[in-house]
Amino acid sequence: MKFCVLSSDPLYKYFEKGEIKPRYWNPEEIFDEVCVFSFCEQDIEPAKVQQLVGGARLHIVPIGPPNPLKLYQQYRRVRQVVGNFKPDLIRVHNPWHAGVVGVRAARAAGVPVLLSLHTHYGARRRLERRFLLQLLRVFERYSIRRADQVLCVSHYLSDYARKMGAKSVEVIYNRVYTEQFANCFPKEKKRPLILSVGRLDPPKDQACLVRAIQGLDADLLLVGDGVNRSKLEKLVEQLGLEGQVNFAGAVPHGDIQDYYARADLFAIATHYEGFCIPVLEAMAAGLPVVVSATEPLPEVLGGTGKVAELTPEGFHQAFAELLGKPQETALLSKAARKRAEGLDGALMEAREAALYQSLIKGGKQ
Repeated sequence: MKFCVLSSDPLYKYFEKGEIKPRYWNPEEIFDEVCVFSFCEQDIEPAKVQQLVGGARLHIVPIGPPNPLKLYQQYRRVRQVVGNFKPDLIRVHNPWHAGVVGVRAARAAGVPVLLSLHTHYGARRRLERRFLLQLLRVFERYSIRRADQVLCVSHYLSDYARKMGAKSVEVIYNRVYTEQFANCFPKEKKRPLILSVGRLDPPKDQACLVRAIQGLDADLLLVGDGVNRSKLEKLVEQLGLEGQVNFAGAVPHGDIQDYYARADLFAIATHYEGFCIPVLEAMAAGLPVVVSATEPLPEVLGGTGKVAELTPEGFHQAFAELLGKPQETALLSKAARKRAEGLDGALMEAREAALYQSLIKGGKQ
């Protein structure tokens, strides 16, 4: 079988961020060939990102950067390749440029199309009041309403999808394989370590965590990179926390478990999310987790950690409580690991493969 994907980001960005995950676009190896349309002029060599499609043959087709003025031109290019490639299924990774181009091309070719939602665009509009985001609402409605299936990575997003007119919605969490984090046991050390993993970009609020660490006998390690790094480094210097807050930069996905193994607590502060994979990774590592009261983080946590007010004071209090109550911390760790096992990546992968096969079967009837 053959599969086409319209990705949100060029594949070289996945590679640079260390986010090359096994079989991401080929669950349970159900496809023999995968063609990825990339919104850039030139993308990475297929061999460097082969893991994304497992054992399938990978084709990468750059179609130029997202540009509303070139949508029709990009559609024609995708339509041409789809006509020659003859996929059994098309997946688009957002309801904007990828959605409009991919959904229309799929309709023209008579191929079933799945649209995956990873962000709550309504929440983003409320926080980022940019005119372009308001205009893109038209793209969202067009794509979501015309997709044969909308795949959401949280129940929180499924409500948004239905509000936008989705005719069929399925919720499958992002894949985190607990086996990767099976040996994350805490190490003996002088001071507790609080870990936060995530890009140093909006909507994340690592500054909240930096301020929250003040006055605590604990260190903070920030894993990730992004446009806010220099601002965060200046904040650390201003607060005199150079010996307490450290930056690890971007870490390849295959090495991330080593950082969870060093930590005693995990924390993330963010203004909006679609899922937040690091929360589930921390749970798989058996770490007590503190998240901001931002959906869908409490949904993912499922009552196995602490939900804090999105303020330095709120996180400081949560940190102090967990660091001062080792018995409660141990119970939360056990509960988090158990919930993560119930959401294991292998289970999500099987559900995703079954969904694909159902769509393909329905498209051939």
